[in-house]
Amino acid sequence: MKKLKSYLFLFLRIFITVSILYILFKKSDFEKLKSIFKGIAFPYYLLALLSFNTFQVLVALRWKIICECWGFKTKYLFYLKTYLMGFSLNTIFPGIIGSDILRAFFLTKEGLSWKKASLSVFFDRIFGLSGIFLILLWSLPLFGNFLPSKFYFFLIYLVYGTLLTAILGNIIIKKYYSPEYLKPVLFPCNVKPLFLGFTIQILFVLQFVFLSKALHLNLNFFYLFVIIPVVSFLAALPLSISGLGVREGTLSYFLSLLHYSLEYGISLGLLGYSLILISSLPGLYFYLRGKRLWKQAS
Repeated sequence: MKKLKSYLFLFLRIFITVSILYILFKKSDFEKLKSIFKGIAFPYYLLALLSFNTFQVLVALRWKIICECWGFKTKYLFYLKTYLMGFSLNTIFPGIIGSDILRAFFLTKEGLSWKKASLSVFFDRIFGLSGIFLILLWSLPLFGNFLPSKFYFFLIYLVYGTLLTAILGNIIIKKYYSPEYLKPVLFPCNVKPLFLGFTIQILFVLQFVFLSKALHLNLNFFYLFVIIPVVSFLAALPLSISGLGVREGTLSYFLSLLHYSLEYGISLGLLGYSLILISSLPGLYFYLRGKRLWKQAS
């Protein structure tokens, strides 16, 4: 029954992905898309690829720091390999092999309890989300004036309200109820993961700054510090395959507010997805190599 639900959910995500892409491509000019892709400046594309993979290296470091808050220590390479395997499987086999479950499983094999291993992955996600809100904290009031007013104020209330609630919750829990398993998200253990969360999201935005340069978009790159965190949040929701379709649709919407045609949003989104596919290859290699070694050992 669980497998059936998993496959039904996967089918729904594929349907949503195909539907959004169909609508976008139907409305776009293929000749213009071809022209945009022909003019890609590859040095900027390579810089975007470097930014993407640098942030992946830092995600593994953040996960390591979270686990060390419980006094659990193992090599950084373990976290990097495991994270990359989870990332790759989530990209190539979405909805079939859960990347978070895989990460928690390997962590338990290293000796951490299942509860803490599962929480470490969950907390890692929370710190990633915190990075998005920390960027929007300053980028929205400074550069969000191009957004429709209702949407702008919705984001302002959401970001500031969430961060304020998180700060107050941290103070209350720390003062009155401080269980061991919550240690990584409480002060002072949360300082380094929060800083890394912010840095990782800066790098995530920078990859799109470089991609927009690769597409010769004459765009004030500070606007991307408003656009990309929102796109990143929506694309991370389990609505489509690796955010495909959702990413292109939201980018097209935001760029239309800055008077750029639909084709630029699609091109920027697809270039971003190509970085995901390329960056998933090392993790796939580690997974297949590990699978072969496990078979030999058994």
